[in-house]
Amino acid sequence: MLIAIDLQNDIFDENGTGYAESTKEVRDGIESRIRQAIDEGESVLYTRNLYPEFEQEKRSLESIRFDEEIFPQFRQLLEDHGDEYVKTFYGIPPEEARKIQKKYGDEVETNRTVEFIGAETNVCVLANIMVIQNIFPQADITLNKDLSASTDRTLHDKTIDVLSNMNVFIIGKDGK
Repeated sequence: MLIAIDLQNDIFDENGTGYAESTKEVRDGIESRIRQAIDEGESVLYTRNLYPEFEQEKRSLESIRFDEEIFPQFRQLLEDHGDEYVKTFYGIPPEEARKIQKKYGDEVETNRTVEFIGAETNVCVLANIMVIQNIFPQADITLNKDLSASTDRTLHDKTIDVLSNMNVFIIGKDGK
């Protein structure tokens, strides 16, 4: 199972409010990994962050809607082959987590690997790993460090260190 976190304009598009330069380095790899999952019949889940109303106090509705959209490089793949879970803050809310648990419980029992990719490593990726780890404690939760990004490289690296101490397997180009 592949879980892609917040592949949205907000962080992946240069015009996004939370744009992270490091997303340029991971875009093609993320697309390739999604295509691989589709080709191999692997389930693909993805989150989409919708901003709460109070965000309109800080910026225009047009800016918010732009940020909420899935980045064009991934949009069609995810819409056609993925299962979307909406959240308004960092982690998938309990009702969405229950849906995932019910729909994918047997799959996780059979194939225990659940791989995470996306952004932002030290915020939403971290939060959603914790949610999924709690509903599937038997799963082999994995973070592909080369397919995750953050606005702050130091926090990205620290988060990887923390996750590696929380029974999360860290993988990347070196196969580890």
